[in-house]
Amino acid sequence: MEAGFLNILKPPGMTSHDVVYRVRRYFPKGTKVGHLGTLDPPAAGVLPVAVGFATRLISHLPEGNKAYLAEIAFGWRSDTLDEAGVLEAGGPVPEHLDLENHLLPFQSTIMQVPPQVSALRQDGKRSYDRARRGEQFELPARPAYYHGVQVVRQTADTATLRVACGPGTYIRSLARDLGESLGCGAVLRFLLRLQSGDFHLPQAIRLEEVAAKHLLPWHWPWRDQEHLELKQWPPPPQIEGWQGLALHPKGAALYRDGEKVWAREGIDGGTSA
Repeated sequence: MEAGFLNILKPPGMTSHDVVYRVRRYFPKGTKVGHLGTLDPPAAGVLPVAVGFATRLISHLPEGNKAYLAEIAFGWRSDTLDEAGVLEAGGPVPEHLDLENHLLPFQSTIMQVPPQVSALRQDGKRSYDRARRGEQFELPARPAYYHGVQVVRQTADTATLRVACGPGTYIRSLARDLGESLGCGAVLRFLLRLQSGDFHLPQAIRLEEVAAKHLLPWHWPWRDQEHLELKQWPPPPQIEGWQGLALHPKGAALYRDGEKVWAREGIDGGTSA
């Protein structure tokens, strides 16, 4: 049984669903494949992919931080907040881009409006579907978790930033808001994801390298967490306060806030791999 996670290096120009389709071809027919956290088509970098029954664990994975390298162009605005959209000239770029001061608000949790071209749902519809149909709507601000934004490189009208953030934070919104604070507008020119939770860029594999031997075990995201040895099977529906994996010779179960959220019989529950 093929099950586990792949750390894929997504190339620019492909959707996350394109990557899933390509990965699926390397496994037996009928194998389930799903991605963890969408990367926009122009973006590149780490795209974790779940294979087999590991797809059932996607929504239960420990929340992990993310890191990006983002190139931002000043003096422009876009309907998609990046260069893939319809561009229009913004205001004049300040002669001296004092980015350090303007980045100070992006060093903590803030309320930020997501891009309309995003996978968020509103009224049961994907935001990007509504935007592409030309609907007029606004998304409410939501928490964006910035752990740190640093300037890596700067020119007269561009900047490359290294961004450390939490899940659900949109770098295109960072580009927009930074440009507005400077009064000239800004768009995201390129985005490289360096980290998504426990998946990091140096260990990512190209699509041409996909093979079962590169599968990380299904329990890999919980490898550093303490686990509980069950004394019964099927696993009980609740174990007071327990978080994480609970193991039994017959299988494994996953608990969150003491409630069983997933269980499977007939798999190796070892956590040493």
